[in-house]
Amino acid sequence: MKKIMNLKSKLWYFWGCMDVLAVLLYCINAFRQDRIPFISDVMAFSDLTNDVSGGGLVTLFFILDLMLLLSLFASAWFFFKRKTYAIKFALIQEVFRLISFRCSVSLFPMLVSMFGVSNVWLNLGLFVLSELLKIYSLVFVMKKPEDERSLRGTP
Repeated sequence: MKKIMNLKSKLWYFWGCMDVLAVLLYCINAFRQDRIPFISDVMAFSDLTNDVSGGGLVTLFFILDLMLLLSLFASAWFFFKRKTYAIKFALIQEVFRLISFRCSVSLFPMLVSMFGVSNVWLNLGLFVLSELLKIYSLVFVMKKPEDERSLRGTP
């Protein structure tokens, strides 16, 4: 029982770290390209929408992706503070992650880029694995100890 509680405690911090890492990687990539995180993206997007007609769907995707990036600050904080609503917040974020194709396990895209691998199927597989791991672990963290005993078949 103590091992399960210890694992749950570590999962809170793991997902908080993954959100912090995602924001850091985003900012580092922006700085490496001589851009200001968030501000440069908004400015570049506004220039693009002026040049492209019919940008309603593109605008929606941009806004949803930007909302996800900004929400990572909050979710990291919620996970580190072990707020009960962090799990629900992260599950809502899953919708945005699926739309923007951003991995919850921020290590996956970082490792893929470090090794210079460019394979659509690998990226898709890692993305699906990442989201399944997150959803499964969040459901695991939400379970009460009596739910876990009944799953193991112990009284």
